[in-house]
Amino acid sequence: MKRNIYLNVTDEESIETVIDFVLKDINYQIKEEEILVTESLGRITFAEVIAKVSSPFYNASAMDGIAVKHQDTELASESKMILLTDFEYINTGNQVPEKYDAVIMIEDVIEKDHQQYIIKPVNIFEHIRPIGEDIVEGELLILKNHKIRPVDIASMLGGGVEKIKVIRTPKFAIIPTGTEIIDDVNEIEIGKIIDTNSHYIGNSLTELGVNYQKIPCIKDDYQLLKNVLTKATKAVDFIIVGAGSSAGTKDFVKAAIEQLGEVYLHGINVKPGKPVIIGKIDKCMIIGLPGYPVSTFIGFDLVVKRLVLKILKQREIKREQVLAKVNKKIYSSLKYSEFVRVKLGFINDQFIATPLKRGAGITTSLLRADGLLKIDKNTEGIEKGELVKISLLKEIAVIKNTVISIGSHDILMDYISGLMNDKWTLSSIHVGSFGGVLAIKNKECHIAPIHLLDNGVYNQSIIDKYNLDAYLVRGVTRTQGIVLKKGNPKNIKSLKDLKKCLFVNRQRGSGTRVLFDYLLEKEGIGCHEIKGYDYELTTHMLIASEVEKGRADAGLAIKSIANLKGLEFIEVGKEHYDFLISKEVFKTSKVQKFLEVLNSAELKEKLAAIGGYQTTDSGEIIK
Repeated sequence: MKRNIYLNVTDEESIETVIDFVLKDINYQIKEEEILVTESLGRITFAEVIAKVSSPFYNASAMDGIAVKHQDTELASESKMILLTDFEYINTGNQVPEKYDAVIMIEDVIEKDHQQYIIKPVNIFEHIRPIGEDIVEGELLILKNHKIRPVDIASMLGGGVEKIKVIRTPKFAIIPTGTEIIDDVNEIEIGKIIDTNSHYIGNSLTELGVNYQKIPCIKDDYQLLKNVLTKATKAVDFIIVGAGSSAGTKDFVKAAIEQLGEVYLHGINVKPGKPVIIGKIDKCMIIGLPGYPVSTFIGFDLVVKRLVLKILKQREIKREQVLAKVNKKIYSSLKYSEFVRVKLGFINDQFIATPLKRGAGITTSLLRADGLLKIDKNTEGIEKGELVKISLLKEIAVIKNTVISIGSHDILMDYISGLMNDKWTLSSIHVGSFGGVLAIKNKECHIAPIHLLDNGVYNQSIIDKYNLDAYLVRGVTRTQGIVLKKGNPKNIKSLKDLKKCLFVNRQRGSGTRVLFDYLLEKEGIGCHEIKGYDYELTTHMLIASEVEKGRADAGLAIKSIANLKGLEFIEVGKEHYDFLISKEVFKTSKVQKFLEVLNSAELKEKLAAIGGYQTTDSGEIIK
């Protein structure tokens, strides 16, 4: 099949107009159904809900005590107790007998010789809940188009309502496509990809209050896709097709919809998320979402979420926004609006935004993101230091209570994060030791993990060399070395042997890269002699994974990672993995919590279990 071209491309602002047009064209009608109030949580009311009975529907006692006639108590005072002869014991919620018009709390009744006295009067109807105090029969309880909450259910039951009319949930089907897509994580192999998008789409629909069915994945077969679409359109109101919406030779969704129905939109001027399709087949609306996870997220947000809210008569709750300073220049094209995932830090009473990896296939960028930065299509980018609006993906309190770490990578940062309590969290961004030094200097983080070798000594010269207003705190002493595939098939015994294999390197600016260059110079080995010297990865775990999978023969990484991955390890030396901590934030509660965990017995036990660390002076201020 020939390659598609994008037709009917629209701006983000016009999507709602397209949705309205399609809903009108397929003549979609909002329908009602009657359900039990007790099963209505999260549903949307189709009509107003009116109370059928008052609550309470009788005069009820508000206290445990005695029911009396108020005029019998008028002469009571602290200097003159009154003996009560006409009363009745009553409990909270009991009906007050008609002949009584007040209740005295049991605490205010004095018992003497089996007789009851009082020392102060009560007013008429005191401590009595009158009929309809809470709910009055015939009163409006719940408005039309209201999403039912737990408190709404309680109120409706209190008003004697057993059943209500709600908007019938629209029927959705999710159809994943792609020959490479699989459902079972146990079937992962080269060339196969787990279907994560369908679960994201389905769970997002559930959160919006919509039912769906997931159809088994369709291979890249045009006729098969047509057959499945034809069958599904007869069973549901809306179909979301995952992947196959782009312009590749095996992207069949647009062509299938065109042959069976009509395509109204193919492409939105946003990035990522451009390859969105909106069309119809008979009376069923079809939405095609791109296959990359981040594109799916953006496409769902811009199209599917708006559609569902419109069908259910709900207003979109706009994400909270904050102003943040961008800590690096962000480039963008003039052709598309772009959504950039960012990590936020609250440092010295200001939000700092760090852009995360921008690839549409980087699912973890959504996992780690605190917010979204939208760059307008008429803007070429954002300058470093510019103030921008960030739409939050997390609660602002969580962001403010997060310790931001920018610098070198070590698995102990994950362990520390797991040991922080519910109030404080740790977020690590791995950019290498030099990146961490710059982040501390520019006040873009709270802490920076570093392991920089300078004249044979680790980290000691960094504060003076870069004029940092920070403390240097001891982290751990760890073992660096060459990681090799189990069994050492290349028979590598020293740095010189690296010249006969494929090496995978750390990125420029990382402490491990500095160490490797130092070792090569010491051994008189030129970097041009190392095949793969320019093959760079950003973490020790990535280095180990490349070696484990056989995509590289060797790399430089820490011993703990080699142990976790079951790799051979040749030690090249010990190093200090320490923390630069800004003096301005050192005494804050969240940084002190980080230091508490760093020096905790729990962390030391975890590190001892995997090996490769010494923790005798962890947490001490070195400089």
